Amino acid sequence: MSQPSSAILPLDEYKSIFYQLNAKPDTEIRLLSDGRTFGKTLELADIISINERIGSKLKNHDITADITSLNFILTNKKIKDYSSWAEFDREKWDTVNEKIESFTINWDILIKLPQYQLPQRHSIKLRIGTVIPPKDVFQLLLTSDDVLELLETTADGICKIDFINNILAIELLNIISNWYEGLKESPKPNIIHRFLKSQGSLVSEIIRCATPILLLIIAYIYSEYLFIILGIKKDISIDNFFIFFILLITIFTFGSFVGRKIERSIDRKINKFEEYPKFSITRGDKKAIEDYEKNNKKLTMEIATRIFWILFSMLFSFIFKLFIQHI
Repeated sequence: MSQPSSAILPLDEYKSIFYQLNAKPDTEIRLLSDGRTFGKTLELADIISINERIGSKLKNHDITADITSLNFILTNKKIKDYSSWAEFDREKWDTVNEKIESFTINWDILIKLPQYQLPQRHSIKLRIGTVIPPKDVFQLLLTSDDVLELLETTADGICKIDFINNILAIELLNIISNWYEGLKESPKPNIIHRFLKSQGSLVSEIIRCATPILLLIIAYIYSEYLFIILGIKKDISIDNFFIFFILLITIFTFGSFVGRKIERSIDRKINKFEEYPKFSITRGDKKAIEDYEKNNKKLTMEIATRIFWILFSMLFSFIFKLFIQHI
């Protein structure tokens, strides 16, 4: 409909009225990690608890409207999205066979503040679990210049709040931080697992470098028998020198080849170590916890066995040489 020219507001006056009715929100982000634990495990009761805590806090304010929505990213590329708390409350999690990879809950709230004529929107976003897998982080670093986006997608736990009232925002952030600190801590891995996870690459590199030296030491221990087998005389001659030099190079090259194979094998097994599941909600989460303990114990034993046999082979060489000499 056409409007009389006298009813059309100038742009500056319109902007003035708009900002009197609606304020521009600020944003604050808090990473939920203290760096001292081995991670947290989220259970269904914890989700109910944080919703009750936020609800109890909001009862102290003039709330015009509030909506709680939840999102779960599962394995097998499945997503469960709930537009309200009532829908989430009806879910039967014992029948879900997939494992939860990421959980997000959003509170959208309209609060009536004294200095504004209209209720002002506040929104809270709480996420546990990384949005993208670690293998895709490097690609995100190359394609995104937004620091906030990098923080939100790579952090294991994050809380983001868009607010008008700064005091209320800080109170809500503190509630969520205290709730997160009170979550059940993941069990501490055994000492061998922790050592291999932190120093495993160094151990495999030492084994790679030590393998050719170990073979040379073994060759030296049995040198007199090698000379007899290869027909090398102990007198000094150019022919004997070249044969002996070629033998050393062959042993060292073969040792380097074997060392690299062992290093790669150990590194592959260390990379297969699993982190303790962050969730214990679905049937798939319970199974993932069982698989974590079983698989990591198996990998630890395999790596420890390989390292043991490398050390044992050198010790056996000395013992066997002494046995032969004694006979």
